[in-house]
Amino acid sequence: MKNFLMIHHKIKKAMSFSSQEEQKRIIDPIVIGTSSQESLSNVVSLTSKCLSLESSLRPSIEDVLWNLQYAAQVQATADRDQRSDVGSQT
Repeated sequence: MKNFLMIHHKIKKAMSFSSQEEQKRIIDPIVIGTSSQESLSNVVSLTSKCLSLESSLRPSIEDVLWNLQYAAQVQATADRDQRSDVGSQT
C-alpha cells in the first residue's frame, strides 16, 4: 500500500501541470503538438479526477464518456478553425 500511495502521489503531482514545461515531460510530444490547449486541459483534468484516492470523487463512467466526447468536439472545432485559417492565407 505504501508503494501504491507513493506512485499515486507522483502521478497526481505530474498531472497538476503547473507549467507547460511539466506537460512536455509527461505528455507525448505528438499529443501536445496536435492538441488544442482547451481539449488537452479537459483531458488532463478528467485524468486527475479519475486518479483520486477517494472513490466518491472519481467521475462515473458516464461522466468520463461525456468529458471525452466534449474534448473531442473541442478538438474537432480547433482543427476546423486551423484548416480554415490556413486555407484563407493561401
